[in-house]
Order: sequence, then C-alpha cells, then structure tokens
Amino acid sequence: MCSAAETPMTLRTTMSPASIAPIVDDPDVCAVARDRELRQVWCNEAYARNMGSTPEALQGTLLSATMTEEQAKERMSLMRHVLEDGSMHAHQQIWLGARWLTRVWPLDPEYFGHEGYFILIMRMTGTPREDLGEVVFVQSHDLGKFGVLSPRELEVMYYLAGGLSVSDVASAIYRSEKTVGHHVESIYKKMGYTNRAALVHDAVESGLVTFSSGEWSKVVDPNDGKQD
Repeated sequence: MCSAAETPMTLRTTMSPASIAPIVDDPDVCAVARDRELRQVWCNEAYARNMGSTPEALQGTLLSATMTEEQAKERMSLMRHVLEDGSMHAHQQIWLGARWLTRVWPLDPEYFGHEGYFILIMRMTGTPREDLGEVVFVQSHDLGKFGVLSPRELEVMYYLAGGLSVSDVASAIYRSEKTVGHHVESIYKKMGYTNRAALVHDAVESGLVTFSSGEWSKVVDPNDGKQD
C-alpha cells in the first residue's frame, strides 16, 4: 500500500538501486537516477518500459525529453530542495494516464560517484488508499490515453467506475440524464469500450478510483462550470 507514512525506505538519506533490491523488478515501481543537471544515469526495466524504450537508450536523456516543458519545470521545482537540505521529497502525479506516488532522495554518492536525484515512482491502483496527508499533487498532468476525453467525460467516467447509474451521475454533476447518456456514448466510442466492465477495469488499473470525488474534479477540470 502506498503511503506517506514513515518507513525504513522513506527515512533513508541517500538511495541507490541496491537500496530497493526487493522491489527493483516490480512492474508497478519505476526507478530512475539523475545527476545534478537531471541527466539520466540509471533506470530499472519498469521505467524504461513505461517510456517505450530501454535503459541503455535513455542513458543521458534529460527530464524534459520525457515530458512537456511545463511538466518538467514543475517537477524540477519540487525536487530542487532535495539536494539543498538532503531530505526526501514526495509528490503525487498523474503520469502516463495513471496515478503515481513519487518520492525523491539524494543519490548515494558512493554508489554513483557523484550527487544527483534518485526517483522512485510507485503506481497507485485498485481500491481507495489511505489519506496521503500533505503530499503535494502536481498541477501539470499527463493523462495518457485518457487525454482524448473532455473534462466532463472524465468526470462521468469516474462516477461510472464507482458504480453509479446514469441517473445517479446526472444528479452528482447537475446535468440531465440525456446529457450524461451522450457523454457515456462518447466515452465508449473514444476509448473503445464495449461494456462497463472494460471501463471499470481501466479506471482501477489507472488508479482513477483511488481519488475522492473532490480530488478528481480538481484534477480534470480546474475551471469547473465553464465547460460541458
């Protein structure tokens, strides 16, 4: 279970691949090491696979090569203090269309031979998780395949995945059943779903169902009420 609670791992002061040996091959755990200039110096297979690449091909690439400039700048600003005060930093993000808990430590200088950042990105899937407390949620999201959906469609999808009927969804978002029905049809068409089971499976695998309704509304539509 992903948690912001203190554990032996979160209490570490520096990190290396050896530090995460028990989970380095976990497909839901992406790990990457970067130097002070954020050039990649190592990653595990899970990270490379999510990037559609290999550890060798990603060697030397910058953070900005894997995301938009806006996304890179926000994450760089969040990580900066890690090398300034030597403390672990944690933030939540939607990356590649899924919810992840990201934690950043200083690199182990004895292992790598220089300073830098060790980043552990753990996927949050399944049923709702415990409250992560004060962990920052980044504002520049990567919705992945869900990026084809409008903010309202994303909101409707969230409620459908939670088991609400079309009538209940209409009440929850203050829209007519007819309007919600059109959104459902559009979601199925855009995402290639043939039934609700497929939609629910995607929502669980992406971690969409781990959000509270308030959190999800802020993620998908910061300007709620201005779009339909």
